[in-house]
Amino acid sequence: MKRTGNVIYIVICLVICVLPFAGMTVYKTNTTTENKTLAAFPSWQKDGAWNRSYFDELSAYFEDHFAFRQQLVSADAEIQSRVFGVSNVDTVAVGTDSWLYYTDTVNDYLAQDTMNERQVFDTVHNLSLLQQYVKEQGVEFLFTVAPNKNSLYGEHMPYYLSKKAGTTKNMDKLKQPLTEAGISYVDLFAPFKDQKETLYLKRDSHWNNKGAVLAYNTLMDAVECDHPTYEDVDVERRKDTYGDLNKMLYPLTAVPEWDYQYEYDSSWKYTGKDKDVEAAYIETECKSGKQSLLMFRDSFGNTLLPLMAQQYKKATFSKSVPYRIAEYMDSCKPDLVIAEKVERNMDEFMTMPPIMQGPEVSMPDSVEETADLGATLMLEDSSDDTRYYLVSGEVSGKELDSDMKIYIRVGSGENTIVYEAFTTVTDTSDYGYQLYLNKQQMQENGMVELTKEELSVIVGQNGKWMQVSGK
Repeated sequence: MKRTGNVIYIVICLVICVLPFAGMTVYKTNTTTENKTLAAFPSWQKDGAWNRSYFDELSAYFEDHFAFRQQLVSADAEIQSRVFGVSNVDTVAVGTDSWLYYTDTVNDYLAQDTMNERQVFDTVHNLSLLQQYVKEQGVEFLFTVAPNKNSLYGEHMPYYLSKKAGTTKNMDKLKQPLTEAGISYVDLFAPFKDQKETLYLKRDSHWNNKGAVLAYNTLMDAVECDHPTYEDVDVERRKDTYGDLNKMLYPLTAVPEWDYQYEYDSSWKYTGKDKDVEAAYIETECKSGKQSLLMFRDSFGNTLLPLMAQQYKKATFSKSVPYRIAEYMDSCKPDLVIAEKVERNMDEFMTMPPIMQGPEVSMPDSVEETADLGATLMLEDSSDDTRYYLVSGEVSGKELDSDMKIYIRVGSGENTIVYEAFTTVTDTSDYGYQLYLNKQQMQENGMVELTKEELSVIVGQNGKWMQVSGK
């Protein structure tokens, strides 16, 4: 009898172990609500040779596709969150009172690993070049930041994420430099903090529809245009919203939460092939609207899009990073450009600057040569837009000012042109740079095939221009 019991126990254990694998033939997991791309089935060969990572890739494939994965993940999440108050998903933090937070916002919330002086300069400098490019074409420009949820409602953050490294966050560091640089920055933090009502979803990383209306009105007030405020329309409270964090953590057991539905006559329509607010590129038209809009946005723009589309005769919404500003300015002919970026992704301005040719600058008569500074220089076709060359590299030296600007001299003699580069942060340096050069313009300037020999790096600091020895 005891032996029979042992056999039954072993069989049950084997079934439990084998079922996720065997079940893949009839119940394979092909979808996920997590913020990830499912691993593809690996190939035995790669580049004509044995794929040395085959078994690692096969393991990753099984982890993503085993049978009943969603059910098991949901069950584990329910146990860990309800019993222990923790998350089984790296991207989600379980707070108090059923609040969920996106873990990518934790560093901002704790004020740890914040931007240094150079990184603050890079961010503001690159935004300044973007704004300059837009305004030089007679187009209005606005920049705004969507606050992280825990920047406004941090009281529900879990206890183990309560020890802050400081009190100064990235946006605290950026606010004054943005003002001093003359950036047309629209502050959304203040109007949200002024509201007694919670305007973000508890189990989502974004604002609710009422928060979207507040953000929309704040932006429209900034451009001083007539617009409906939606204060007098009927608003219905509905419990039918499934938050992104909710679905990440509980793939099958997510519960809906309350949001607001604004009842108004909508006359805008999609004109492009994509007809979903989640799409990367969207075009809309509204016969009752005025002017045209180009808006670079992220997922916070999903709920803003219907409001903006109703306001403008023609509107283009792009999630592209880096911003394809030159291309879209040419094709969309906007009257207004809005750049909306969520707080947690502000570093994208110093790592992936917009795709546009840097401004031409006048070089002083005297440029010193220095051996104290060095620079790397790479010239290649841009992988983001083949109409451009991409010049990039890093400047090195013992004494580099945090506000040092970087220029690229192209050509020689009478054909010399100097361009101001974007300043960037790379994996190895805070003193990187990027410059896009339009190939057609280079050809018009007599440079049919641009070479590295026609390029040199110049830096500006301490009131001096210095040519840097390159390699």
